[in-house]
Amino acid sequence: MKRRHFPALVGLVATCVFSAHVSAIAQGAFPDRPIRIVVPYPPGGATDVSARLVAGEMAKLLAQSVIVENKPGVAGVIGTDLVAKSPADGYTLVFGGAGNLTLRPIMDPKLSYKVDKDLAPISHVVTYDHLLVVRNGLPARTVQEFLKVAKERKLSYGSSGTGGPQHLAMELLKFMTHTEMTHVPYKGESPAILDLVGERVDAAIISTAVAGQLIKGGKIRAIAAANPYRSRIFPELPTISEAGVPGYEMEAYGGLLAPANTPAPVLAKLQRAAMDAMKAPALQQQFIDGGLIPIGGTSADLSKLLQKEREKWAPIIKSSGVTLE
Repeated sequence: MKRRHFPALVGLVATCVFSAHVSAIAQGAFPDRPIRIVVPYPPGGATDVSARLVAGEMAKLLAQSVIVENKPGVAGVIGTDLVAKSPADGYTLVFGGAGNLTLRPIMDPKLSYKVDKDLAPISHVVTYDHLLVVRNGLPARTVQEFLKVAKERKLSYGSSGTGGPQHLAMELLKFMTHTEMTHVPYKGESPAILDLVGERVDAAIISTAVAGQLIKGGKIRAIAAANPYRSRIFPELPTISEAGVPGYEMEAYGGLLAPANTPAPVLAKLQRAAMDAMKAPALQQQFIDGGLIPIGGTSADLSKLLQKEREKWAPIIKSSGVTLE
């Protein structure tokens, strides 16, 4: 008789434990241990820099350690998949962007995670300033000179990885100008920019956060801003659209997400911490000085942005014929 009731007893205990867990969250017990933010790219890139800046401020607000861990690979897929399959308790988050949240999912319908089903938006944290840069030995100081050289001889360009925003940004430029160039994918921005400095690739569209000091130091040359507005750090540069490719624009974003089904009180607490962190004047200045555009938006803002970006890039990717190679 007792054996028959054992499963029911187990179920009752499990229900009580779960209820106690939810109650503890509702009472503000979260977080009671360190939080991990997974950056699915190598150290040193704009995503990594952004995540580390906001994590430091969030740690103060949450009175708990917020650790950034790099899990690079396959243009952000490996780290994002890890978070999507992690426990939905708010202790493992991903700092994602256009590559792993928009472009790669469009290009690979069989991807191991679905952004809208497996991840829960927390906050739109940042937008990235991007520049078209070339190696010093390339005889091009304007967009038109660059395109002229590219049509005379096939140039190479580096990116943070196949299917990432910098790959697609250059593919869009190629498509709009009927220009051919060879794509050289790297495992992040840092190795790509190092090969540009070493003149092993000819060009790149890369974040100001990574390229800024190298441009100022004369290691590489910037010729235009890729965003639909001029760079805050290099306002003298025209946008690519202003420089003779009307309508060209690219914007890359950074946002914080948790596994789907993370309890609403936990998501709300994380959202508040991220938003309040981005309101700190010192942190905002750090972002601006690094060529990063601080946003600090809500989960709804990030959700709308994800939908808008999917709708924007799906037809571009289809019409340009770009593939994962």
